[in-house]
Amino acid sequence: MLAAAGELFARDGYEHTTTNGIAAEAGVSVGSLYQFFVDKHAILDALQVDWAQRLGRELDASLDVHDDRPAEDIVDDVLEVHATLDREQPGLLAVLLTTRGSRTVASTREAVQLRLEQLIGTRHPDLPEAERRMAAATLIHLSLGLYTLPRSIDPDRTLTRREVRRALVSYLHALDG
Repeated sequence: MLAAAGELFARDGYEHTTTNGIAAEAGVSVGSLYQFFVDKHAILDALQVDWAQRLGRELDASLDVHDDRPAEDIVDDVLEVHATLDREQPGLLAVLLTTRGSRTVASTREAVQLRLEQLIGTRHPDLPEAERRMAAATLIHLSLGLYTLPRSIDPDRTLTRREVRRALVSYLHALDG
C-alpha cells in the first residue's frame, strides 16, 4: 500500500491522490487500506517517516562536522544523496519534503540544521551563533529548490541540480569572505 501511495503521490501529487486510488493501485479494498491507515495523511506520515530516516542517515554520512574538504565537494556529496533517493521513485522525495506532515520530517530537518550549524561553526568559529543558525537554515531552504522548482522546465533535474549547487557553493563561499 505504501509503495502504491508513493507512486501516486509522485505521479499525481498529494492533493490529487485519494485513498480509493491508493487502494486500487495497491490491489486492495478501501476497507483493507483503512485497517492500516486512518486516512491519506496517515499514509503520507508513514512514507515521510521512512524516507526522512533514510535521508537523515545518508546526510549524516555526508555532513561530518569536522570535514575540511572544499565546500564544493561537500555540496556534491549532499546533492548526490538527494539524487540517489530521488531516482528510486522520481518525484516522491519532492512530495515528502514539501508537504506538511510528519513530526519525523521536522525532526530530520532539525537534525540537519544542527549538523550544518556545527559544520559552519567549525569552519567559521568567529561567526555568531544566530548567524550560524541563519546560514544553516538558508542552506536547507536553497536545497529545497531541488524539489520546489517545477519539474516541467527540467524533467530530469539536471539544470535544477546545477543551479542549486551553484547557489549553495556561492553562499558557502560568501560565508568565507
